[in-house]
Amino acid sequence: MAELTNRRATQPVDVEPSTITGQPRERLEVEENVQPEDDIEYPTGYRLWLTVGSVGICMVLKGLLPPSCEQPFLRRTQVLNYLTAISFGKAYTVYPLKSLFMISLVIFEAGSLLCTLAYSSKQFILGRALAGLGASGLTTGGFTIITHSFPIPKRPLYTSIANAGQTVALVSAPMIGGALIDAFSWRACFGINLPLGVMSFALFAYGFHDNVENPDTKLPLREKWRRIDPFGTLVLVPAVTCLMIATQWGGITYGWGNFRIIFLVVLSAVLFSFFAFLQYRLKEEATIPPRFLKNRSIMASLWFSACTDGTLAVTEYCVSIYFQGVRGYSPSKAGLLAVPMMVGLCAACLVCGAGTTLVGYYAPFMIATTLLAPVAAGLLTTLNINDSLVKIVGLLAFLGAAIGIGAPGPTSVVQTSLRAKDISIGISIVIFGAGLGSSLSVSASSALFRNRLVDEIHKHLSNTTLSGNSTTLLNVNNIGL
Repeated sequence: MAELTNRRATQPVDVEPSTITGQPRERLEVEENVQPEDDIEYPTGYRLWLTVGSVGICMVLKGLLPPSCEQPFLRRTQVLNYLTAISFGKAYTVYPLKSLFMISLVIFEAGSLLCTLAYSSKQFILGRALAGLGASGLTTGGFTIITHSFPIPKRPLYTSIANAGQTVALVSAPMIGGALIDAFSWRACFGINLPLGVMSFALFAYGFHDNVENPDTKLPLREKWRRIDPFGTLVLVPAVTCLMIATQWGGITYGWGNFRIIFLVVLSAVLFSFFAFLQYRLKEEATIPPRFLKNRSIMASLWFSACTDGTLAVTEYCVSIYFQGVRGYSPSKAGLLAVPMMVGLCAACLVCGAGTTLVGYYAPFMIATTLLAPVAAGLLTTLNINDSLVKIVGLLAFLGAAIGIGAPGPTSVVQTSLRAKDISIGISIVIFGAGLGSSLSVSASSALFRNRLVDEIHKHLSNTTLSGNSTTLLNVNNIGL
C-alpha cells in the first residue's frame, strides 16, 4: 500500500490543485514535470548512514544553545535568522546542495569559533550573527538532504527523527551548558561546537552524493545571484523588523496611539506591499515565487507552523515567569520543570513520523494537534499558586505531546507536494512562518502581560500613586519577557 500511494503521489495528475489540497497522500497535489521517483537512485549502504549521521549532528548543534549568554542576543536576532532561511531556500535551488550545505556548516563553525575566542561584545555579536546565518542554511539544507536521500514513504520518519534530535539537544542544553560553565567557562558552550562540526563536515563530505539532477546549478554565477533576489530580502528584513519593534513597544514603552508606533506599523505595511509587488513582478526569480503563495497546502503549513511554534514559545516564556516569579524557584529548577513539555514534544514527533510512514496519511496527526493543543493550553490557564507540581508538569507534557503529534506535518506536506528542486523553498517558507509566529506571539503576550500587571498594581495598591510612564515606576522589563 505504501508503494502504491508513493507512486500516485509522484505522478502528475490532471486535477486542479485547489480541488485536491488537503486530501490524503495518494491525492496530494503534484506539480507538472515532477521527476518520477523511479528515475531517482536513492543512496544506500554506509554512505547513506554517514549522511544521516552528519545531518543529525548538525541538528544537535543547532539545538545546543548556551543557556546563560544566548538568550538576550537571541531575542534581538532570531527574526533575522529566520529571514535568512528564506534566502537559503532560494539559494539551494541554484547552487549544488552538497556545496552550499558544507559552506553553511563552515559559517556556523566560524561563528562558534569567534564566540569562543571573543574578548569584546562586538566580536561576540558578530560571532552569534555568523552562527545564526550558518544555522539557517543547515536547517533548510538538512531537511532538503533528507528529501534527496529517502523515498516519500520514509521521509516523515527520518524528518521526525531529525526534529527529535534537535529537541533532545534543546532539552539537554541547560544541563550541558551548566556543566561546561562549571568545569571550564562560558566559552566552552561555543567551543563544543567545533569538534562536532568538524566530525559532521567529514562525514557529510565523504558520504553524501546528490542523485537528484538540478540543471539550474549550471547557470552562470551572475544569473544565480539574480535568481536569489537579494533586493527582495533587503526589503523583507526591515518590513518584519518594523513590525516586531512596533509589537514590542506598543502599549509598554509608548502607547498604541503614539506616532512612533503608528509610523512603524505604516512603514511595515508599505514595505510588505512593496515586497509583494516585487514578488509578483519577478515571478519565478522572486525570493518567494507567487505560485507558492497560491499553493494552499504550503500556506496552510506556514500558518500551522506559526500557530504551533507561537504556542510553544509563549508557553516557555510564561512558564518560566510562573516558576520563578510566582513559585519562587531558581532558574535551574524552573528549567528542569519545563523539560517534560519538551520530552512530550519529542516523543509525539517520533510517533507522528512513524505513524505517517506506516499509514501514509499526515492530515489526521495535524488535525489532532488542532483539537488537543487548545485544550492543553486552556487547562494551563487554570493554574494557581497552590497547584501541585505533578499537575503542572503533567499539563506541560500534555501540551508538548499535543503539539508534537502534528509538528512534523508541514515538512511532510512540503516534501510530498513540491518538485525536488522546489522543496528547499517550501521548507524555508515553513521555517520562516514558525519563526515569525514565535516572535510575534512572544511580543504580543509580553505586552499583554506587562499591561495586565500594571493594571493589577493600580487596582491593588490603592494607596500608591502611579503616574506618568508606568515603566518608570515599575521596571517590568526585569521580569524576563
